Amino acid sequence: MSVVDDIKSRLDILEVVANHTALQRSGKAFKANCPFHQERTPSFFVFPDRQSWRCFGACATGGDIFSFVMKTQNLEFAEALKRLAMQAGVTLPSRERRTEQQSAFDINEAAKEYFRFRLASSQGSEARAYLDRRGLDKLTIEKFELGLSPKDGESLKNHLMNQGFSAEQLAQAGVVSGGDSGRYRDLFRGRLIFPIRNGQGDLGGFGGRALDDSNPKYLNSPRTPVFDKGRILYGLYLAKDAIRQQGVVIVEGYMDAIMAHQHGYSNVVASMGTALTENQVTEIRRLTGQITMALDADAAGQQATLRSLESSWKVFQTHTAAKVQGTTLFQRQDATNLKVAVLPDDLDPDEVIRQSPEDWANLVESGRPLFEYLLPALSAQVDISSPPGKAWVSQRLFNFIAAVPEPIQQDHYFQMLANHLKVSEDTLRASMSRITPSPRNIRSRVVRGTANPSNRAADTTSSAFAKLANDPIEDHCLARLLQNPELYETLEELRPEYFRRPENREIVKHVLYVASDGFDESAIAWLQQTVEEELAPHLEYLFGKVLPPLEQRGGPLEVNETIHRLEERYLRDLKVEEAMRFSDTGADGLMEESDDQVLEVNHRIKRNEVARNGLTQNV
Repeated sequence: MSVVDDIKSRLDILEVVANHTALQRSGKAFKANCPFHQERTPSFFVFPDRQSWRCFGACATGGDIFSFVMKTQNLEFAEALKRLAMQAGVTLPSRERRTEQQSAFDINEAAKEYFRFRLASSQGSEARAYLDRRGLDKLTIEKFELGLSPKDGESLKNHLMNQGFSAEQLAQAGVVSGGDSGRYRDLFRGRLIFPIRNGQGDLGGFGGRALDDSNPKYLNSPRTPVFDKGRILYGLYLAKDAIRQQGVVIVEGYMDAIMAHQHGYSNVVASMGTALTENQVTEIRRLTGQITMALDADAAGQQATLRSLESSWKVFQTHTAAKVQGTTLFQRQDATNLKVAVLPDDLDPDEVIRQSPEDWANLVESGRPLFEYLLPALSAQVDISSPPGKAWVSQRLFNFIAAVPEPIQQDHYFQMLANHLKVSEDTLRASMSRITPSPRNIRSRVVRGTANPSNRAADTTSSAFAKLANDPIEDHCLARLLQNPELYETLEELRPEYFRRPENREIVKHVLYVASDGFDESAIAWLQQTVEEELAPHLEYLFGKVLPPLEQRGGPLEVNETIHRLEERYLRDLKVEEAMRFSDTGADGLMEESDDQVLEVNHRIKRNEVARNGLTQNV
C-alpha cells in the first residue's frame, strides 16, 4: 500500500469537500455550487463510491481528494500530501524506511512463488491431498495463491539468498527467524501457506497451517515494515466489488473465506481471529454499511468472543453518520446494519458452505442486529431474575449503549434493555448514571465553514506502507517515455488528467514542463534532480522498470497506443459520472454548457476509438 493509498483509505472525500461547500444529496452522489467559480445552479458533484469529484460547469474538471485539496488551497502535490497525511494520522516514511518496505514486498513475492512451486511439486502431494479433502478446487488454490513451505527450515532461506537477498533482509521481512546466535531458519516449516495481501493487493505476509500435530496450528508472519495483522482483512482485495454490491460478511479463518469465494460468495473476508480494529473498519466503511459477522454457535459463552464483539462495536460506532444541513451523508454504522449470523452447532463457515450453500445464504440473510444478539448472549451467563444478575448485564450493555453517538438510537437500546431485564426505565437509569458518549464518539457534523475533527485515531507510531501500488498501463507509459526520451514527440497527446494515480499525474506535469524546451538526457537529469522528495521513489521505480526492447514494440506507435488507452479510460470515467448525475437530475436539470460537454466527450470517445484502431493495426 502506498502512502497515497493509505491516506485515501482513512479519509472520506465527502468530509473533506464539505468543509468548503455545502453538499446536498443527489441520488448516489452529492451536489453543490462549485467552490472554484461563481454559479447559481449547482454543477459540482461528489461521488462517494468512486471517491471522486467533478465540476460539470465552467471548470469542466475533476479528480480525487488530492486534486481537490491542491486546487482549493493552491498547493503543490508535496504539501498536499503532508497536510492530508497529518489529517489522516499517517506518518510519511523516510527514504530508508521506503527501501526496507520495498525490499520486504519483493522478498514476499519471491517467497510466494517458491511456496507455490513446492505445493505443485512431488513434495506437495500430502498438502494437495489435504486441500482436496477440504474441498478446494484447482482454480481456487490458484486464485488464493496457496503454497507449501518445506520442512527442513533452510530451503526457502537458501533460495532467497541465492536471489541476492541478505539474511538480515529476510529476517526483517519476517520469512526467517532467529539470528541471535548467528543462525537463521525458515519461519514456516512444513506448513500450508496462505499469502496475505492488503486491500490494495500488496503481499504483506503469510499465514501457515500445520499439516501435522505441530503447535501452533496456525502461524502468521510477525509484524514487519509491511505487515500488521490489525491493518489487513484477508481476501479484501478480491472481495471489494462484491462488498460494494452486497455488503460484507466477516468470518474468522482463511479457509472460511476461501470456501465462500469458491461457492460464489465473493463478499466474504476473514479477520484472522482478531477483533476488528480501527484500520480494518476504516477500509470496510468506505465500501459498505451492511456488515455481518459470522460466529460459531458456542461463541455466546466465551468471554473472549464477547470482548471482541464489544471492541468491534465501539470501533464501528466511532465512524458515525456525517451530516450536511441536517441530511445524512452516509449511514453505515447503525446497529441495524451491523449483524451477527450464528452458525449451527460444531460447524465452521466452510463446513456450512460445503454442506449447503443455500443454508449459508439463509444464515447470512437472517443475521440478527448485534445488540439484539448480545442481550440473550450475555444474559445466558448469569441469572437475570436476580438483582445481581440484572446489574451485571446492565453494566456490560451500558458500555455498548454508551458507544452509540446518536441519542435516539441510545434511547431505543435503553428501552430494549429495560424490557429485557423486566425493570422500569427509571430504575435502570438511576442505577446506571447518565449515558454520555465519550469525546471520541461524539458525532461529527460537517457543515460549511466549521472544523471537521476526525474521530479516527492517529496512529503516529506506525509508518504507512510505502510500496507504491501500481497502475500497469500508467506505469508502462511513463516508464517508456522516461527511459526513451527520443519519443518526446508523442508527448503532444499526453494529458495529466488521463492518469488516476496522483503520483503519476504529478510526474506527467513535471515531464511536460521539462519537455517544453525539448526532451533529452539533460532534461531527464534535470527532472531527477528537481522532483520533490515525495515523488522521488516512484520516479526511481519508473526508471528501473524492465521493459521489452523498443524495436520489438513499434516505438512511437506503441506509446501513442498506450496514451490512447489512457484517454479512453479517462473518457469512460467521465461517462460513468455523467450517468450518475443524469440518473438524479434528468435532462431538464442540465445546463447548456453541460450539454456541450456531453457532446464533446462523445465526440472524443469516437475519435479516440478510430485512432486506437489505426494504431493497433500497426503496432
